[in-house]
Amino acid sequence: MSVKYKVVINDAQKTVKIPKGLRMLIRRSCIAALQNENVDTDTQVDVVFVDNQRISELNKKYFDDSSVVSSMVVPEDDGPLGCIFISVEKAVELSNLHLDSLEREVGYNVVHGVLALLGNKPENEVEESKLRDREEYIMYLLGLPTSSAYALNNA
Repeated sequence: MSVKYKVVINDAQKTVKIPKGLRMLIRRSCIAALQNENVDTDTQVDVVFVDNQRISELNKKYFDDSSVVSSMVVPEDDGPLGCIFISVEKAVELSNLHLDSLEREVGYNVVHGVLALLGNKPENEVEESKLRDREEYIMYLLGLPTSSAYALNNA
């Protein structure tokens, strides 16, 4: 019996036109993270594109912090593993700031989100570094560049 991974993507924003190929990259990123973490049961991950206002509202609701973040995760009790909310507006801003592509920014947010949904919550710098190494390895598997900021911070 083979394991089935399902990725459901919804666009709940009208601020940024979603570039062609981004949905396929999100599916590939989810599957790569699930496979790398050896998830051996049928799993569904939901990904929702939102704008800055909506991600701020969600951040306030779940974490009592109204700041605008590029992505956040909300685990589910039943059904899907959870939901990854991505502010495409913020992802565009960060990709321009870091001189990265939007694809790399979104791909990283998805990989990071899947690992968080799987329970990876580092509690110290060593765990954070190990998690970041796994994230970067998955990005490498996807053919996406590693973060130059990460490389500079660990040089």
